[in-house]
Amino acid sequence: MGLAVLVVALAGAGSAFAFDCIRVSSSLQGLQQSTKSGNWLLFDLSTADAFQATLSEIGVELTDAEAQCGSEAYAESGQPLYFAIGIGVAAGENENASAGGVLAHNNPNAKVLGDGNGIDHLEQSGIFPALEAAAVTCGIPV
Repeated sequence: MGLAVLVVALAGAGSAFAFDCIRVSSSLQGLQQSTKSGNWLLFDLSTADAFQATLSEIGVELTDAEAQCGSEAYAESGQPLYFAIGIGVAAGENENASAGGVLAHNNPNAKVLGDGNGIDHLEQSGIFPALEAAAVTCGIPV
């Protein structure tokens, strides 16, 4: 149930804030530093402990076994093990941002918006399907 809540919450965030981005190419340390601005939400899914702690931060409680299984199943997907979701970083928080502040939508090279490098659109990445597959694999109700 917990992972399902996460997937739904992320989907809602992606839909509600289509101008917001996901950073997937930084190091974990770099992503941790970027969250200090308050405009990025860090997801560290790299280990069972990190998986469990990350979900706990957003109110999703998993057992140790669920966290272990979820972490391993998600890692097998090849999706980024850590990433940060931006909230208002490209537009909503900056009234002076050029071109409406929408970075990705103004990128003429749209094929890179879900390639797992740099700044992507969360909804175009493989993260949602990988989280859902991990939940199914681990028997976490979706």
